[in-house]
Amino acid sequence: MSNLPYLIDAEEAIEYYKGKSNLTDAEKAYIVAILTKEGLSNKDIRRSLGIDKVYTVTHLKRVGTSLTDAELNLWHKNPSRITLGHTRAIARLPAQKREELLRGLLTKRTPVHKFESIAKGKEEDRDSDIKRHERIMGEVLGRQVRIRFNPTKLSGSLTLDFFGLDDFEHISRCLGFKADDHL
Repeated sequence: MSNLPYLIDAEEAIEYYKGKSNLTDAEKAYIVAILTKEGLSNKDIRRSLGIDKVYTVTHLKRVGTSLTDAELNLWHKNPSRITLGHTRAIARLPAQKREELLRGLLTKRTPVHKFESIAKGKEEDRDSDIKRHERIMGEVLGRQVRIRFNPTKLSGSLTLDFFGLDDFEHISRCLGFKADDHL
């Protein structure tokens, strides 16, 4: 499959869209991005391309304007491996992370819901430093420790397991909280 076409303006993009019957989602996103850059509103884009659903243009626009030309071409060349759902889920991630995830799709199948989790910072293949912290902290404390980290927001949560109310009070004291002082 060849690369995406080189289109100069909105008129040429609309003509290309209407002239082809089996466009890939990557081509559609690319064309919607061109029309957006040319100043067309979502309503104008829907009318020009004959798209019925509002959310279709919204999804294509988000992806088309976020992804680089290289990412759009990678998607265009691999439409059975990379879907609109995949690209939509990761469109807001940094470019380096997006390309790494898209290239990963070429070697293994990953469901869209996992990509959505990654985009929300609930990535299962977490950073090795976070995993190491989790393991060492669990060993030192003698209990299960879970760390959830959102790399986009640079925030997260820490979960400690406890075994009974006495153990809970012990953890509270270790964290500097004394219930008797506040009750």
